[in-house]
Amino acid sequence: MHALKKYMASSIGKKQMMGATGIALYGYLLVHLVGNIGMLFGAERYNKYGYLLLHEMAELIVPIEIFLIIAVLIHIRLAIQLTIENRKARPVAYAVKKSSKQTLHSASMMMTGSAILIFIIIHIAHFRYGAISGHTMVTYDGVEMRDLYGTMMSAFSLWWYSGAYVLAMLLIFSHLSHGVQSSMQSLGMNHPKYTPFVHFAGRAYAILITGGFSLLAIWAYFQHGGTP
Repeated sequence: MHALKKYMASSIGKKQMMGATGIALYGYLLVHLVGNIGMLFGAERYNKYGYLLLHEMAELIVPIEIFLIIAVLIHIRLAIQLTIENRKARPVAYAVKKSSKQTLHSASMMMTGSAILIFIIIHIAHFRYGAISGHTMVTYDGVEMRDLYGTMMSAFSLWWYSGAYVLAMLLIFSHLSHGVQSSMQSLGMNHPKYTPFVHFAGRAYAILITGGFSLLAIWAYFQHGGTP
C-alpha cells in the first residue's frame, strides 16, 4: 500500500494513471460512436438499442457508467495536479520528452478539456435524463420506451444546435489529437521507434471520432431539411 501511495504521488505515476484513464475514456468514445451509427437504420432500431442498454442490460451498463464517472474525476484531478506541477517545475506533461515542441493542441489541453466537460454534462442531461426536452415515449411490440431517436433528430434539426455540436466535436478533435498520443507515450510507447506511429494513431483516432459524430449530426440536420 505504501509503495502504491508513493507511486501515485510521483510525477510518473500521475502521468501514467492519467494516460490510463484517458485511454479508457477514448475507448468509450469509439463504442458510443458505433452505437450512434444505429441512427442511420431508423427510429425503431435505434430506440430498441437504447432500451436494451438502459433497461435490459442495466446491471452491466450502470457499473460501466460508474467506472467512467470515476475515470473522468481521476482524469480531471490529475490534469489539475500536473498542470500545477508543470507551472512550478516546467516539466512536460504526459511523459513527453522535454525536447518535444509544444503544439496548439498540447498547449490548450486544459481549455479544451474544460469545454468538453461542460459539453458532456449538458449532453448527458439532455439525452440521458431529458432535462431539456423531457421524455417522449414510443411503443414497439407492446413495450413502452423512450424515443431517443426522436429526441436526437429534433435537436439536430436546429441549425444552431447542430452547429454547436460540431464545434464541440472540433474541441474534442483538438483534445484527442494530443491526448491519445500522450497517453500512449505515458504508458510506454515513448521511443523514437514508435513516435511516428503514435502521432499517426492519435491524429487518425481524433479524425475518426470527431468526423464520425459530426457527420451523424449533419446527416440528422439535413434529414429534416434544417430549421431555423
